[in-house]
Amino acid sequence: MKLQILRLSIIFVIFASILFAGCTSKPVPYSFTDDIANSCFVIIQPGNPGLTLLSYEGISLPRPAGGTHWSPVSFPSNRPLRLVLFAKYEVGARTRVGGLGLLGDMVNIAGAISEVARNVETQVTFNGPRLEAGKTYILAFLKDSGIPGKNRLILTEVESRSIIHEQEFDVTLGGFNTR
Repeated sequence: MKLQILRLSIIFVIFASILFAGCTSKPVPYSFTDDIANSCFVIIQPGNPGLTLLSYEGISLPRPAGGTHWSPVSFPSNRPLRLVLFAKYEVGARTRVGGLGLLGDMVNIAGAISEVARNVETQVTFNGPRLEAGKTYILAFLKDSGIPGKNRLILTEVESRSIIHEQEFDVTLGGFNTR
């Protein structure tokens, strides 16, 4: 019996490690400039909440190879940073109330509405300042608490950890369109 439990445990661990190892993506650098000396580097934070870079000054990025994402991305440092991004945030599954009949159903519906009000799945334009050549920055999407909660894009310089630019954006109920 113990041997059978041990075998099942080992099989479960192997299966789980294969499953979760496939969920990570590898960063691959991308450049919008040939002049590396006068460029800056931006790490666009994926995940939940996370961002995907769609275009820079109307130039779309090619789709990265499977299991990869573009990071860091180098931009010319002599002009403002104008990016089109896809912002995404999904509320995870919540515990549902069961066994209380109509009252439990009402509580579950109210919870589902509040979850949908917090979700974000939209395209947003980021208008950032000129950045310094040779420096690395992180562009992150932060979702504040509350319903629906503020949506903020924050550009931070990596070395000094100082916030360079912050921009708020709104979404309609369900997070599918910008206002």
